Amino acid sequence: MDLRLIQFGVAGIDFAMAAISWLILLCTYPDFARWRAEGFAEAHEAYTRRVGWVVGPLLLAQLAGHVWLTIVAGGGFGLGLVLVCWALTAAWSVPCHRRLQLEGPASPALVDLIRSHAWRTALWSVLVGVSFAKAAG
Repeated sequence: MDLRLIQFGVAGIDFAMAAISWLILLCTYPDFARWRAEGFAEAHEAYTRRVGWVVGPLLLAQLAGHVWLTIVAGGGFGLGLVLVCWALTAAWSVPCHRRLQLEGPASPALVDLIRSHAWRTALWSVLVGVSFAKAAG
């Protein structure tokens, strides 16, 4: 299989992750503050489950693509960025979601969630540039 084709495919996945991340950062998370406290836990849980069906496969494809590219083409900077995003998600964003689930939309966890997601969005955006630059040669 053509390495450049795979690189552009992985860059496309990176672009999708960055685009979704920007949408969540600019639209979804700020809107949480406007959700009613009554029923928030159920609505938030439904949101996280549904968004997981979209983001989950992309995250796995992104990880697999960068692992494969690191093995085949060397480097590993892109894989490193992906792993940092995963670490930030596990160590910072997921605990914020858990607190938000328990405390509701007025929780200070919402500010922390937005901050954590801003870092991930920035990293995914850098990754898009790195991936397309590498694919372009």
